[in-house]
Amino acid sequence: MSPRQPLAVRPSLAFLLALMLVLPPALLRGNNLLVLLSMVVLAAAAIGLLTPRFALRGMQVRRLLPRHGRVGESLRIRYRIRRLGPRGIPAFAVGVDEDLQGAPVEIEQPAWVLHIASGDTVHGDLHVVPKRRGRIVLNEARLGTSFPFGLRRSRQAVAGRREIVVHPGTVRLRPALLRSIRGLGLDGPRAGRRRGHGEEWFSMRPARAGDRMRDIAWRISAHRDELIAMERTQPQPPRVRVILDLRRATVDLDDPDFDTARAMEEQAIVLAASVLRAGFEAGDEVGLAVLGLSCVQHDPRRGSLHLDRMMNTLALLDLDGTRQATPPPTGERAGAVVVQSDRVRPLGGYSEALHLSARKWGGRLMEVAP
Repeated sequence: MSPRQPLAVRPSLAFLLALMLVLPPALLRGNNLLVLLSMVVLAAAAIGLLTPRFALRGMQVRRLLPRHGRVGESLRIRYRIRRLGPRGIPAFAVGVDEDLQGAPVEIEQPAWVLHIASGDTVHGDLHVVPKRRGRIVLNEARLGTSFPFGLRRSRQAVAGRREIVVHPGTVRLRPALLRSIRGLGLDGPRAGRRRGHGEEWFSMRPARAGDRMRDIAWRISAHRDELIAMERTQPQPPRVRVILDLRRATVDLDDPDFDTARAMEEQAIVLAASVLRAGFEAGDEVGLAVLGLSCVQHDPRRGSLHLDRMMNTLALLDLDGTRQATPPPTGERAGAVVVQSDRVRPLGGYSEALHLSARKWGGRLMEVAP
């Protein structure tokens, strides 16, 4: 037997039914108790219809948006709601209705506030899970409440159009692949152009307290009246350039099904984003070059803002655009990881690069969770 489901009853129908049961006998019989019950039902209906309208007056709402979202991860949109004006009717059970214009997101938790009094500032959070990279368009936010009886829901527009960039999802890569990226054939650690604690010589200076014995230049100090120490350079991390090859159009890939070919291109973008994030977390200097589409090329650097710029580039790639014969970057001292969609096609000048194919290696490069 299936479990019993609760019967959904609209508050407006319940009030109408109560009024039909009480008001006609009160008018026909003139009973004082029935008349009193009729007045109570009418007063409750008037309160339920008028209170939501006045409760939302003087509201000021501001969206507090994150810098970006990521496919498959919860994205929090925070609303700062402030009640202005003189003391009046407090607002209860206020929700925020966000117009997402058919955005590919799943609402995980709606924004809802229990109570807002005059002069108060409260926060409500909307949690959504993006399903596709790109932009999420927030057209208009509306405050809404139907307190106290749910007879009428009053709404008020409080915020305009905004956008959030959704980065492609990333996967954890297998340790063997990470070792290949930083291994032989790619650029390793090198001496930098700043003072630090490396091994290479940078300059000479008078010795200071705390210098190591191995840093003292004894031959030079023997001809002077003071000790001379060697200044070391700051070691630089390995540099890795991720080259995403999208020069072949979707219909020209080695798969007759358009949807499958497009899915391979999306998987290639995910694979490129995963390599970038893995290099960033390892402390390497990472860069990005996208072949075939007009977009900004990023030189190898470090930093979270640099990683966000590269992820923004991947997030806003338009695979329906015209493909171009973009030449790969040359003449830089950096290791290269070439990511392609359907199969490996070696690039000229990158014989020692690590070539990855989304169709062949996409599932095998991910780390299997325990």
